[in-house]
Amino acid sequence: MGKQVLLWAAFLVAWVGHACVLTALLNNAYGRPFPKAFLKPLRLVTGAVILAFPLLNLATADALGPAFDAVVAYYGVCLVFGGVVFPVITAVRLLRARPGALVSETTHTLDVRADLGPAVVGDGKWRRVATLLLNDVFRVDFTDWTLAVPELPPAWEGLTVLLLSDLHFHGTPSRAFFERVLAEVRTRWPTPDVVCLGGDYVDTDTHHTWIAPLLGGVSATEGKFAILGNHDDHHRPEALRAELEAAGYTVVSNRWREVTVRGVPTVLVGHEGPWFGPPPDLSGAPAGLFRWCLSHTPDNVYWGGANGVRLMLSGHVHGGQIRLPVVGSIFVPSVYGRRFDAGVFQAGRTVLAVGRGLSGKEPLRFRCRPQVVRITLTTAERAG
Repeated sequence: MGKQVLLWAAFLVAWVGHACVLTALLNNAYGRPFPKAFLKPLRLVTGAVILAFPLLNLATADALGPAFDAVVAYYGVCLVFGGVVFPVITAVRLLRARPGALVSETTHTLDVRADLGPAVVGDGKWRRVATLLLNDVFRVDFTDWTLAVPELPPAWEGLTVLLLSDLHFHGTPSRAFFERVLAEVRTRWPTPDVVCLGGDYVDTDTHHTWIAPLLGGVSATEGKFAILGNHDDHHRPEALRAELEAAGYTVVSNRWREVTVRGVPTVLVGHEGPWFGPPPDLSGAPAGLFRWCLSHTPDNVYWGGANGVRLMLSGHVHGGQIRLPVVGSIFVPSVYGRRFDAGVFQAGRTVLAVGRGLSGKEPLRFRCRPQVVRITLTTAERAG
């Protein structure tokens, strides 16, 4: 009896390891500019192969011949990942210290469905998914971060930045949902100094018309800036850039601009890679100016650090959308897997702020509420 229990335990641990290996490969693939025609089937195949793991127990030396040794070796790899690597990574994530750049954090949650009722659901393709029990897609976190940023210009002490990303207009949530969220933004944070949009605005060719009435009403004292995301690449990106410009935003695109905020000239970098070409060429950017970056994916943080960027604002990964108790996120479309799934991180002297986004093509969130972020900047010396 005891031996059977051990065998079952080993099987379950190996199955977890098998899922870890394949999910890590899937995350990596989704962090790269592969076409949707490849990624969609890959996700389905990955899920099927994860579920099919018990079939390995049916493998015999007679049936598989020379391949049997490879199957046994893979089973051993899965045991290591499920029994050692996955628990260690989980423990490290749970025990990691709060980043020094994060001076303070507060969050207020608004249940938009409780306010508006069924009107929040809309008419999107996945509207029935949005109504599933325990789905948090209509409960929005309004998060305040105070961040200590190295080399911050003294005039930027107390500067506020509103970060909105991943709105994914496609019908669900409804336009009424976004109107309510943005009304709350205007009430709670009336006029930030800077507004930054992190990309992924639409998932159809027909929802461009939401951009001007929804995003045009967001105001800032110093400037409004935007880049595109990978989903935008499939829905007339140049028309999207024009819509954003018409709504009052400076569309930085995949390049750098010299922008003046509070009288201080700075270099603002737009990084839409890897979907909109190679990284921006900063060789002509003025030296000695503070560099900050809007990058759709947090994967570009190490590039930013190597190019003198001290503050990077990102979205894209949605916090994983589904976060399990203790374990946290699972599927995160990043070449680094779950490393930068949501929150504040530091890579050398670069501070990375990753918002969970307001929506998604699939309106499903479990223990991972949509998020709007306001950032208040302070100097690293003052915070220290």
